Amino acid sequence: MSEEKKYLRMSKNERIQHFLLLISFIVLVITGFWLKFPEAWWVKWIVYIIGENAFEARSIIHRVASVVLIVASVYHLMYISFSDRGRKLVKDFLPRKSDISEFTGSMKYLTGKSEIKPRFGRFSYIEKMEYWAVVWGTVIMGLTGFVLWFKDFFFKYISNTGMDIATAIHYYEAILASLAILVWHFYFIFMNPDVAPMNKAWLSGYLTREEMENEHPRELEEQEKMEEPEVPEMPESPSESEKSEESEKSKD
Repeated sequence: MSEEKKYLRMSKNERIQHFLLLISFIVLVITGFWLKFPEAWWVKWIVYIIGENAFEARSIIHRVASVVLIVASVYHLMYISFSDRGRKLVKDFLPRKSDISEFTGSMKYLTGKSEIKPRFGRFSYIEKMEYWAVVWGTVIMGLTGFVLWFKDFFFKYISNTGMDIATAIHYYEAILASLAILVWHFYFIFMNPDVAPMNKAWLSGYLTREEMENEHPRELEEQEKMEEPEVPEMPESPSESEKSEESEKSKD
């Protein structure tokens, strides 16, 4: 029995970038809210496990994770700027007019007003929104986090008011980003009935043909069309009139 064909969704390079983003983000969320809610029950458990130096360790871990996130972001920027696959990636993430019709089609399908499920290409409008939300959030969190990290330097330029604004932006953007990942992104990766129990592309990098047909049918069509061997064109046989003309010329 032949092995089922699989289709590449995330290259090894892209999976490494995603893994660095995932790990650094989770660590930043935990250590960031740890500082904001030091009396929370889950913080007390962490402090109990780590010991009396827990809060000092929290600060160090948070900064290390932020550096990992920034390094991963810079590498991703280089990837989408200097590699062919990277440039194609960001091009496919750009919004298009079809995203609007796909969104309205999804709403009709999910509410039972239509039995036709939208046929997505490489990235659906959901994945595009998630990608650009990560870009926006990383920039905002990076800038405000940098100000808070080197507050002694920035304080003389922005004073207490500026520091309070940076703190508020950092905190509320952290809440927004956490909810977007935990509620929205994790749902589509782990709890969505169409991919249950999990969309494995972030681990293996591949999807099966059935998964592609269900989630990205237009991309599947494009890939299979590119894989079709070109059939050489057969030379056209001369028509009857051409044959008669050739025979007359031979007689002459």
